Amino acid sequence: MSIRWKLVVISVALVFIVMVAIGTFILYALRLDAENAARDELSGWANDVRINIIDHEHNQALDFDDLETRIIESFDQLVTQRIPPGMDAFVITAIGPPQTLETTAQPRWHYAHITRSVITAALAGNISFDTARRYPDPFGEIVSWFEYAKPVFLTNEIHPDFVIYTRMSADEFFDGLDATTNIIVLSSAMALGVATLLAIAFSMPLTKNLFHLSREIKNFKVGEVTKIDLKGANDEVGDLAESFNTMSRHLRQGMVEMTNEKNKMEIIMYNMTDGVLAYDGSGSVIHSNHACEELLAIDRIAEMPMDELFAVLDIEVPEEGVEAMEDVTISRGDKFLNASFNAHKNAKGEMQGLIIVLQDITRHMRLDNMRKEFVANVSHELRTPLTTIKSYTETLLDGAGEEPSLRNQFLETIDSESDRMSVIIKDLLELSRFDDKRMEFDFELGDIVALLKKNLQSHMVTAERQGKTITFHSDISRADVLMDAPRINQVVNNIVSNALRYSGEGAQIEVEVQERGLFYMVYIHDNGIGIPKEDLRNIFERFYRVDKARSRELGGTGLGLSIAREIMEGHGGRIHASSDLGVGTTMTLRFPKP
Repeated sequence: MSIRWKLVVISVALVFIVMVAIGTFILYALRLDAENAARDELSGWANDVRINIIDHEHNQALDFDDLETRIIESFDQLVTQRIPPGMDAFVITAIGPPQTLETTAQPRWHYAHITRSVITAALAGNISFDTARRYPDPFGEIVSWFEYAKPVFLTNEIHPDFVIYTRMSADEFFDGLDATTNIIVLSSAMALGVATLLAIAFSMPLTKNLFHLSREIKNFKVGEVTKIDLKGANDEVGDLAESFNTMSRHLRQGMVEMTNEKNKMEIIMYNMTDGVLAYDGSGSVIHSNHACEELLAIDRIAEMPMDELFAVLDIEVPEEGVEAMEDVTISRGDKFLNASFNAHKNAKGEMQGLIIVLQDITRHMRLDNMRKEFVANVSHELRTPLTTIKSYTETLLDGAGEEPSLRNQFLETIDSESDRMSVIIKDLLELSRFDDKRMEFDFELGDIVALLKKNLQSHMVTAERQGKTITFHSDISRADVLMDAPRINQVVNNIVSNALRYSGEGAQIEVEVQERGLFYMVYIHDNGIGIPKEDLRNIFERFYRVDKARSRELGGTGLGLSIAREIMEGHGGRIHASSDLGVGTTMTLRFPKP
């Protein structure tokens, strides 16, 4: 049942209850008033009979039989002259078998009539009144009566001598009561009809607004509602709509904020370099980001249960459970990953799931290996000349210094190894200053074309002596950049020296300058032995050599390109190498325009 009809039913029910209550009260009051009036009137006639007949004749009668005779005569006269139509009065003897005294004005009653309750109560000595008794009248028609019976005590105070019985017709009263009932019923029907119409009329705007509100709320579930506007609703329904609008606005704002936060989290999770895997208490994946898939390189990682993942990665779970797991290092191909495990629990301390964070520590492992290799290289680079110096010195001390030619040869070797050690230490100190940001550059605006020409002239003699050629070409006559000229000259010296050192007889070293947008580009190309692809990305690392034996033989320390990279980066530029094994190498220097 709709709320409209519920309101109608409630309104009609209330009106019906009120009308029934009012009608019942009116009918009860009318009946009570009529009964009281009939009782008073019947009581008055009984008192009149008592005073004017029984008491009067009792004072003059010689005995009880004489009293009965006198009562009959006086009562006959009273009935004839004074009792109104529709009313009866009788005197009943209470001594001996009860009987109605016979008069000429009223027919004698049958003894059965004397057994009625009001007379029986009076014979017992009590005044009695009864309503709506239905008995035949003197003409045999069934009539409703108001009855009244009063005992009369003459000879003693315990048992009455006579009973005065009066009655009057109640038909007129009941006819009036029926008419009143019909009026009340008709009025109630009319009131119910009017109440029904008014309830429908007044409930329609309310139910219409409620229906509109309900429809908008349903639309809100699918995001179609913006604002509920109930015209003319200045009542509680209007307040409800306004409250819903406020709630909708706050909820929509909250949803927008939640969506934004979710998008932020997704963006963060997607762009994280660390892999994140989240599992629920049953071991099913609830979240995995893109980095996790790339780091592990496992198909359907987002569908793989935790136990299966541990089996694939060869991770052992301790007896205490996953919440007791510690960080482990995982090797996946050429990558090293650090996996940390974090169990999240509820307020009761029960584990709700596990979060695994994967970090790519390949670079850290490589740097650590490079650090170890760097220490080993430094130790080796310094130990070799120190060993040579010590052995030659010991030889000289043992007597080899007595021969001038041998002594001079040993001293020259010691001097050469000392110079080599000085170069290594100098380069290490320079790199240390770069690492500590203590290297200062004296920047001035200078022509890189002129610097290259002057630098290459200094290498021409060495190149001709080795049977090699150096050529220079520039698309522009001048290329001014902010630079520390001695440092840039050091970079060029290192690259050209390497080109001469690692190329065979008849090799060609080509140097070219080009202008490219916001930069000046310097290309230094040789057709030497080249660099393998796997070594190309490491040539700028400290003490890194492609061919370690040959590099030491040729006098390289493995620090030149590292220093060159630091110098170029200090100038805001860049150094880059490209090479093909057996074909040659091209070193590219990029200088930003001022």
